[in-house]
Amino acid sequence: MKKLIQKSVAFLSCLLLLGRPLPPVWAAGTEQPVADSLSLSSEAQQDISLTVSIFENVGRGWILNPVQLQCPAGSGLEELLELLDRYAYLDTAEVSNGKLLSLTDDHGKIYDGGPDSEDEWLMLLNGIEHTSLRYMYDQDGGMVDFAFQDGDTLQLVFSSTDTENSEVQTVSTPSHNLSTTDEELPWDAGYDDAMRAGCGWLKTNSESPLALTVFGAIGYTVDYKYLTRILRNIHQQQSPSGIELSENILCVSFSGISAENFSGQNLLQQLITFPDLDRVGTVYGLLAYDCNSYDVPSDALNSRDAMLNVIMAGQNPDGGIANIQGEDSDVFLTALSLTALAPYRNDETIGACIDRALQWLSEQQNSDGFFYSGRNESCLATSAVILALSSLSISLTDERFCNNGHHLMDMLMEFNVENSGFAEQLGESPSAEATELALLAICSQKTGRNPLILRSPVTGSGSIDFSESSEPVVESSAPSSPQNDTRSQIHVGLISAISGVSVGIALMLAVLLHLKNKYKQD
Repeated sequence: MKKLIQKSVAFLSCLLLLGRPLPPVWAAGTEQPVADSLSLSSEAQQDISLTVSIFENVGRGWILNPVQLQCPAGSGLEELLELLDRYAYLDTAEVSNGKLLSLTDDHGKIYDGGPDSEDEWLMLLNGIEHTSLRYMYDQDGGMVDFAFQDGDTLQLVFSSTDTENSEVQTVSTPSHNLSTTDEELPWDAGYDDAMRAGCGWLKTNSESPLALTVFGAIGYTVDYKYLTRILRNIHQQQSPSGIELSENILCVSFSGISAENFSGQNLLQQLITFPDLDRVGTVYGLLAYDCNSYDVPSDALNSRDAMLNVIMAGQNPDGGIANIQGEDSDVFLTALSLTALAPYRNDETIGACIDRALQWLSEQQNSDGFFYSGRNESCLATSAVILALSSLSISLTDERFCNNGHHLMDMLMEFNVENSGFAEQLGESPSAEATELALLAICSQKTGRNPLILRSPVTGSGSIDFSESSEPVVESSAPSSPQNDTRSQIHVGLISAISGVSVGIALMLAVLLHLKNKYKQD
């Protein structure tokens, strides 16, 4: 009997180890497991950061949306694919001589580009097409095994004979580029440090819906208790304002739940019929609509067309946008409006509005490189401009926004409080609002896109018990996808799995106690 108990205890130890959180895979947009601890280990800090995407040109769809991963320094193509397999981003992959031959996604669909296939896999490393990623030159000019470098961007594209190769280069590039330069701003590792520290500070100091949206957009892990507290507050909120309602929709969407069915509430319908939205609320509302490409009736009170007209009606003769017509144009509102208008830039009327707003915005940058709110340098204003430029695919090296050689990321970092968040004004303590927008701005520069737009649609409904010990459960109403399956913004499925292990442990303990009592009686 004693040996039986010892074996059972050993089995319990294995279960406890299985119940530990998985190592975090830090993703920019959405996709990583929830961990009880939000701190990075010293080993993780030595990893390199890669942005990886997999696109198939036959059905014009993503196999893997652009995601940022941490992987060990020295990793090559095979190691990267093994990492993607380990975290269930794909099923299997075949590599030969540094070239991807075939890949099976997590739904079992095979994309064969091997020797016997007319199709092929193309590899774009930092925008340059490569036939093989097997060897590279070191600093001395010698030939060594290929290894990714920190900050690399890899696009794997399955190209069919039915599609033109020229389409590959524009997979993720908007059709209308407003930038006046092709030069990109170099990425600084200090931006990663600031983003990591800022997320840690924000998680400790804010439980606002926008904070959870930021974490979902960046891919920062949070525990389920933090997640549930914020979602509970949203569900219990009475008579939210237009801005609050829009922020709630963003938050719920970036938590992997459709705002059309949030525990029985249709937040989207509430926004569609919300009376008397002001211009600021309208800007936030349009961002909320577009974060998940929600369907909005064209004849609704707050239809997309109505919102676009409200925003453009606020444009003053100088080109800037004001909340109330006739008031002075506002840098923050103008920049945020540009972010909301960006998806509609190809419309002739909206495009002209954007051009005039950009011209006015460029004239507001001070000679020292900052954007101001009143008489003070403003982190919110500077962040909003960066977010707008990223959404419009305008490089921060654009001469219109580089007064005296000062680019905006340098200016933004001036507001960063070391190992903390971001202050609204220079020399002040960090604030939640400034930190939230600054983190979105940094993320937008890292990904080259508006982080407030989900890469894959969320269609799952949220059936949530908001008791203190509860955990949110997302019921999918559509076939699994990278965002509503194992790779959702907030890995609710992982929480449920760990919870299931905990129940199993409790049952085993009960069995052990029964056996022990029976042993004593015998």
